[in-house]
Amino acid sequence: MENKPSVSLCMIVKNEESCLEKCLASMQDLVSEIIIVDTGSTDGTIEIAQKYHAVVETYKWQNDFSKARNYSLSLATQEWILVLDADEYLRESDRELFRKALEKKDVDSYYIKTLSFTQKNNSHSCVINLNHRLFRRSKGFYYTGAIHEQLVTKQVVNSQLSEIGFYHTGYLREVVSAKNKPLRNKAILEELLKQNPNSPFHQFNYANELAQLHQYDEAVEFYNKAYRSTSPRQGYMPKLMIFRINTLIANGQEREALAAANEGIKIYPRFTYLMFIKGTLEERLGFTTKAIRSYEACLTLGKPEAQFEFSSASEGLWPHLKLATLYERYGDYEMAIDHYKKYLMIDSSQYKILYSIASCLNRMGITGETLAHQLEAYLPQVQTSYQVLLIDLLMKQKCFEVANGYLKKSRPLEKSSQLVYLYGKNQFYLGNYEESDQYFKKYMALDCFNTVERYYYLMYLFTGHLDYSVETLPYAPVYHEIDNRLQGRGSESFGAEEFKTITYLIEELLLLSQMEWILRIEQVINPMLSLSQRLELAQIYSKYQAHDQVQAQLMTYFAQGGEPNLQVIQLLDRWQRK
Repeated sequence: MENKPSVSLCMIVKNEESCLEKCLASMQDLVSEIIIVDTGSTDGTIEIAQKYHAVVETYKWQNDFSKARNYSLSLATQEWILVLDADEYLRESDRELFRKALEKKDVDSYYIKTLSFTQKNNSHSCVINLNHRLFRRSKGFYYTGAIHEQLVTKQVVNSQLSEIGFYHTGYLREVVSAKNKPLRNKAILEELLKQNPNSPFHQFNYANELAQLHQYDEAVEFYNKAYRSTSPRQGYMPKLMIFRINTLIANGQEREALAAANEGIKIYPRFTYLMFIKGTLEERLGFTTKAIRSYEACLTLGKPEAQFEFSSASEGLWPHLKLATLYERYGDYEMAIDHYKKYLMIDSSQYKILYSIASCLNRMGITGETLAHQLEAYLPQVQTSYQVLLIDLLMKQKCFEVANGYLKKSRPLEKSSQLVYLYGKNQFYLGNYEESDQYFKKYMALDCFNTVERYYYLMYLFTGHLDYSVETLPYAPVYHEIDNRLQGRGSESFGAEEFKTITYLIEELLLLSQMEWILRIEQVINPMLSLSQRLELAQIYSKYQAHDQVQAQLMTYFAQGGEPNLQVIQLLDRWQRK
């Protein structure tokens, strides 16, 4: 067995049973000592620490992170010290990188990358921060600052940046909400600001806590104070810029946010993530050409210097997706497909993007077998899940006969409930309702009715067959409401669930080009639609190139006093390009 490196893992914890084990498991064979300083846990935290043979010491919390951190450092005995929080764990691919970092004789400390998830289990969502966490015990490092503590030493040391990454789950919304850390941090920072009210670092951190608490007006005020007093040479200035802009956006001040982004790019012209934020603001404010230039600039800039790394997705993944959707919106389908392909090359798991590629190919006049062959090139043909995706892609582009051919090749269907479902669904589209019913019944024996109820209800509308009616089958209550409404017996109120279900029905009717039924449903629901629902319906019509319906909904929208916002302008633009 390989010897463990001479590293003391030092941590301060309180009630971390939900995440501590993942942290310790990621490091157990890379450290020779685990120091746990517990500040008052009442859950199973200490038991988990003991399971990993940690040295556990209790410590009375004094509202000062540095004091607790320094106490943990005082217990360390190994050559190196690594400081982690319980909600952090080593990126699996970096284990060897960690070992090699410790072998460098001329390096005294490392800044590691904290990769904070903003979406659960999605590494592309991670925000990147540099943190000074790995250092030699002999070099006299200690922490200063009651909160957002900084690692310092009075000795001359050689510190380097490292690519070692530790995932961090503490910024996930549900975690922040559960632990209520912003209120605790806010109280500590208020005391610090009483002592030093003009400290831009305290102002910045205080603004962060206010933003977490959705107190945006006050947060913007403190961000502005910190921004005016902070030099571009300060290490936290790039982060201050981004957080200030995000809070301006959250506060409905998008034009001010764009002005701040433009100012920031002048200071840091190679800050890729800031360039991406600039592009998103330009897009939201209707400056499409400028947005395209900003997204393209992100691709040119690529990975920035370490102090400007904020999200690797802004260097390729997100700009490609943004450019693809913009080019698709404005009818340049070849460019859209090119960027969708590049997006898929970066993240091959995002096969749902093929629905957009299929739509672009269809709009370029590529249909039927040719469309199927082009889509097949993206998909391994050996797995059922990919067969399911290809068949569904073809159905979404109204290639029902071609989809039927692939379904027949995929037999025996009984092995996959998804294929049974798709066979029944495709028979519905082909108008073979009895065969559709047979396969839906097979599917229901494997799964549930609510997946197929919209097709049964449409078969009932088309045929009047009582076997498909709301009285015969176990429809959700919303279908009874819709049926009553279509029979002229509905109430005057119109709930969100009913509207959502009606939009599902309308999408299926658009796939079938059943305009007569769409108009009948519209006649019933039009008087009750809100402005936002009317725009949502217009978006659905636009997606299926039902241009007359888009025009009708927009005319009614304006007649009812609707404002020409960005969504409306985009719908009008697409309608004019029909």
